[in-house]
Amino acid sequence: MNEARPVSLALSQELVDVNFGMLLVRAAHISGHVTKPDGTPATGGNVNLAAENTGGAQIGGNFGARIQWDGAFSIANVPPGRYVLRARGDDRDMPEYAFQPISVSGQDLDAVTVILSPGATLTGIVTFQGEQSQTPDVTQVRITAPSTDQGSFGPQPNARVDKEGHFSLTGVPVGSHLIRSTGNLRGWALRSVNIAGRDVTDMPIVLRSGETVGNVEIVFTDRLSEINGTITNEQGTPVPEYTVLAFSTDRSLWRPQARQIMTARPDQTGKYRIRGLPPGEYYVTTVDPAEQGEWFEPAYLDDRRAGAARLILSEGDVKTQDFRVNLK
Repeated sequence: MNEARPVSLALSQELVDVNFGMLLVRAAHISGHVTKPDGTPATGGNVNLAAENTGGAQIGGNFGARIQWDGAFSIANVPPGRYVLRARGDDRDMPEYAFQPISVSGQDLDAVTVILSPGATLTGIVTFQGEQSQTPDVTQVRITAPSTDQGSFGPQPNARVDKEGHFSLTGVPVGSHLIRSTGNLRGWALRSVNIAGRDVTDMPIVLRSGETVGNVEIVFTDRLSEINGTITNEQGTPVPEYTVLAFSTDRSLWRPQARQIMTARPDQTGKYRIRGLPPGEYYVTTVDPAEQGEWFEPAYLDDRRAGAARLILSEGDVKTQDFRVNLK
């Protein structure tokens, strides 16, 4: 997968003569024990392997195993390569994790010791800034901290917000994270995330084991931007089969789950609407229906800059961008 190449296909297009070169290699067996921070065996949980520099994606199959009652684990048929061995305890009290690099060269690796460590804690407050007299029920908001460098491994910790707007998110894995929210906040969007006055809205923060980060301020706004328009063919007939893609002109924001990347499908009259993009400059274009999440890939976005419209959005802006597509 590290050597995978992207392939673009249009509607109804076929790609033939796709060939793969295979190499016969000796697979390895990896085994060892997982311990808790106090040195006692972990009594449950999971371990798995992720190839380095793939954001936590599993390569060539599911290289994972359960942690046994005595902390033992065993993973078979691992091809040569550089991996990150990830472990997560059974979460009975508080989530505990381990991430350690492993190099596999075809020889079995026995007696691998993996030591779990506690996650980090984020505490802070949620507020609303807007023009509406009535704000949403803050207790319906959940705060999360998705990883930017290891991918998901087990349930993602989340925290409920109390009626005063305070939250405490515990058990966040070590590593790089963004601070985000979930919940039904119709008509509202994330405006900013600050830690002790420092803007980290779109800047990953690095968390250490057992660390507590306080003074997190999360602000939502109801002044949402909007891009709308119509997609038609050269005869002016609505074309509902395409997807409208809006993405930031800032390449540093081309990453999974970025707020600055949104899509919309038009209705049967060809009308579309993208709502809630943060202020900034954007490319807006039409694309063939893509695989879910494909538009977060930098190579995919780079290929779609040519011919895209460019728009600058401020908070609360409403702009119209129509498209005429050639179906030939």
